[in-house]
Amino acid sequence: MLRVTQRIRKISEGLVDFSRVRKQHLEPVPLRQLIDEAWSLVAIDEKAARVNFANHVGANDAVTGNPDRLIQVFVNLLRNALYAIRPSGKIAVNSRLLHRNAQSWTSVTVEDDGPGIPADVLPDIFEAFVSSRLDAKGTGLGLTVAEGIVNQHGGAITALNRPEGGACLEVTLPTNRRTGGPA
Repeated sequence: MLRVTQRIRKISEGLVDFSRVRKQHLEPVPLRQLIDEAWSLVAIDEKAARVNFANHVGANDAVTGNPDRLIQVFVNLLRNALYAIRPSGKIAVNSRLLHRNAQSWTSVTVEDDGPGIPADVLPDIFEAFVSSRLDAKGTGLGLTVAEGIVNQHGGAITALNRPEGGACLEVTLPTNRRTGGPA
């Protein structure tokens, strides 16, 4: 409960930070551990016990960023995936290194086997208050906040529907040169 309480405090601080951009502390962030921590926070939901979750992020993949802010991004993405899938569904997180414009990037995808993002929602998925949730639990702010955090880290986030079904959200961030692979 202490960990969850601390996480809630960090989330609320993150929302305040999101509304006022200020200089943030950046450091090497090991992605595999970050994804595991994000899933442990999402896995509090009883539905998560029946889900097939796979973290395929490379053991040495790292980005430069603020770990508290980045964990919020992946909590939001994993929570959305958990909501979208059926009780015995699948969520997979994968990573790969990219080289663009003489810079190294790390791409992290969160994929699920749910119904995908409705066609009328997909173009505006990162806009505030856009949601496909029909219950009262979704605010339509999770992906907006995630996009803001990723942009503040110099990265990008995209959403698409997978040809085989389900959604794929991709976060691309600058790779940490010391631990994240070749420069």
